[in-house]
Amino acid sequence: MNPKQRIGYGLEALAVIVVVGTIGFLVIEGAPVLDALYMVVITVTTVGFGEVFDLSGGGQLWTMFILISGFGIAIYTAIASIEYLVDLGDHRRRRRMQNQAAKLTNHIIVCGFGRVGQRTWSELRDRGVDVVIIEVSPDRVQVARAADAVVITGDATHNDVLELAGIEHAQAVIACVADDSDNLVIALSVKALRPDVRVVCRATELESERKLFLAGADAVVAPQAVGAERLALMAMQPELTQVFDVVVAGSPVEFRVEELDIATDCDVAGKTIQESGIRQDSGALILAVEGGGDQVVVNPGADVTLSPGDRLVVVGTKDQVERAAGMVRPAS
Repeated sequence: MNPKQRIGYGLEALAVIVVVGTIGFLVIEGAPVLDALYMVVITVTTVGFGEVFDLSGGGQLWTMFILISGFGIAIYTAIASIEYLVDLGDHRRRRRMQNQAAKLTNHIIVCGFGRVGQRTWSELRDRGVDVVIIEVSPDRVQVARAADAVVITGDATHNDVLELAGIEHAQAVIACVADDSDNLVIALSVKALRPDVRVVCRATELESERKLFLAGADAVVAPQAVGAERLALMAMQPELTQVFDVVVAGSPVEFRVEELDIATDCDVAGKTIQESGIRQDSGALILAVEGGGDQVVVNPGADVTLSPGDRLVVVGTKDQVERAAGMVRPAS
């Protein structure tokens, strides 16, 4: 029974108490109708006024019955009213979040706001990416709201919840709830709604990776495997680990890896890497060149030609990457 229904039942019960109480005073004390009604109202509301007519023993017992039953029903109705107001405020907050999500385009949907989801949201927010959180736990929803995140309350395995999060206009979905089976269902649901959207899943169990790929996930991350590789690397190659720490932990010199598309009429189109001057002018390093037909040249030499439509994978600081991006944009 929802609070609105409880309010209705409480008001009906109060009306019954008023009518029955008034009739009782008419019968027991022979009081006028208005005096009997007034006596019932001041008794139920416990305002503390004096008796409007003398009460016999039966009248006193009847007054006590009205006081106990009427006051109890009034408290019940008041509590239901407060719950209704709280629910109404929560409903308005949910509607506001849904409206915010509906206005976003090219955003990322993060399913789950546990430890992994919170860290993922924080990383995306720091990069200036619009994010919509889907979370079913009321406690975690409150945490997300307190962090000023756009959050949709609901189960991410349901299509209607994904639609409320703006799946039609999202660029990617990250499924990082605790249960691998839920992540699998999320991947299936997302691909059914948007086959072209990128889906990244968290795998708690290593055996779940293959199933998640079969469900349509474009990438799967197993924290246990990543942690194991990290521990081994720290033991064998501590110097290399420090380089990774600069990239991942966000030291003052923050490096980024970005993919840049070479525009048809940009200044570097048709030139070799040496002739383009990207390394010299921007400071960014070219890690790979992705050409047509899924051809990828890793650690390309200076004589590799940059053709229109190719994609560069570059690494550097934020400013270096932005300068490199400016060199491959259409010529103004």
